[in-house]
Amino acid sequence: MDPLSITASIIAIVQLTSVIIGYLKDVKDAPKDRARCAVEISNVSNLLVALMYRLDEVTSNDGWHAQVEALAATNGPIDQYRSALEQLQSKFPSTASSGSKIRNALTWKFSKEEVANILLKIERLKSLTQIALEMDHL
Repeated sequence: MDPLSITASIIAIVQLTSVIIGYLKDVKDAPKDRARCAVEISNVSNLLVALMYRLDEVTSNDGWHAQVEALAATNGPIDQYRSALEQLQSKFPSTASSGSKIRNALTWKFSKEEVANILLKIERLKSLTQIALEMDHL
């Protein structure tokens, strides 16, 4: 996978992240899990942006690039993270069909188990991305 493909995947995830964070801000009467999800998603987004810019600087022959390709492999950490974000997004009404009244009335629709599963996927990608960025410095 070339750096451009990985970058495109990261851009799509960063865009989806901003949509999810916007929804999480609008949820009424949500437990602490909502804030925790928003913070963790934001942290991963920042790391992915740093990774994306670093990818622009390397060639596909770089040994570090091969390690980053593993993150973007089919069913790899980035795919798993995307599925976690899509799982979050699936619980919210689509912006095309929802007015501001509906958006303001969003309620938290996740069980503790769902949140724990989503946060586990988020934490996994965050850790692997941090490791990839640190390996680049070595």
